[in-house]
Amino acid sequence: MLRYVFAAALSLTPMTAAADSWCDELWFTRNLIFDRAGYCFGSLLGQVTFDNGDCVTKSPALSADDKRRVALITEREDWGSCKVDAGRMQHEFADADAMRQLQTLPIRDDTESGCIGYLGAPITVRAGAFATARVIGQIERGDIINSSHIASDEGWDFVSFGPQDYSSQQFGWIAAGEDWFAECEFAAG
Repeated sequence: MLRYVFAAALSLTPMTAAADSWCDELWFTRNLIFDRAGYCFGSLLGQVTFDNGDCVTKSPALSADDKRRVALITEREDWGSCKVDAGRMQHEFADADAMRQLQTLPIRDDTESGCIGYLGAPITVRAGAFATARVIGQIERGDIINSSHIASDEGWDFVSFGPQDYSSQQFGWIAAGEDWFAECEFAAG
């Protein structure tokens, strides 16, 4: 029974009730890219979310990679008909503080896959999609693993993970080549 409930939960797309949180995460990620580039926000939501204390410009120079990431996020926002109210006082993305700690920002996908009861060896979790990124956690035998973000160009996966009781969920990047999906008691997606 749990297997089927988990599979149903993973089939959510932006067209369901999860659309607002999906759109808020995309909005947050796109604007965090601009914030890191020194953008000065004009909207109320941008100002309360990103502070503007260290902003330097309304026209930041983005790297080629950041431009590509912003274009991909915007494409997803358009596909999902996202309309985040930038006049409100608070965003609805619960993991914003943890996301700020990442070296490589993930981009939310419109599909999910998951593992209940990981059976493999421990997997190192990093703050970025590269081998020298800061270690921020470790996936252990028995954990739940969920992937709902686009893999990096180098094949790194961004995952959320933690014990099956959801008492302490974390997220981060795992190395390309980690075949976590094949090492599950139950897999969906």
